[in-house]
Amino acid sequence: MPLSPERKAEYFEKFKALLSTYSKCFIVEIDNVGSMQLQMTRKGLRGKGEVLMGKNTMMRKCIREFMEENPGHPAEQLISTCRGNVGFVFTNGDLGEVREVLESN
Repeated sequence: MPLSPERKAEYFEKFKALLSTYSKCFIVEIDNVGSMQLQMTRKGLRGKGEVLMGKNTMMRKCIREFMEENPGHPAEQLISTCRGNVGFVFTNGDLGEVREVLESN
């Protein structure tokens, strides 16, 4: 079922805000990950980072628009990773801590 234009606009705003707010990002593959496991991961990351999932085409389009507004930003490298069942975990904290939370769930 397609998203409404309002929901797409909200998603684009949120993604762009995350790209500009956070300096570090994990790319996570979520094949064979259940909703409960994802929920526990989000809960474990509270205060440390944010998880963002979405449709690959929308994520690529959002990154492209962000790059037009902010040329030279390193987020351009994320476009090629939007293949398959992936999501992003944004953080400004210690990558080691966030990785431990991701691997424990």
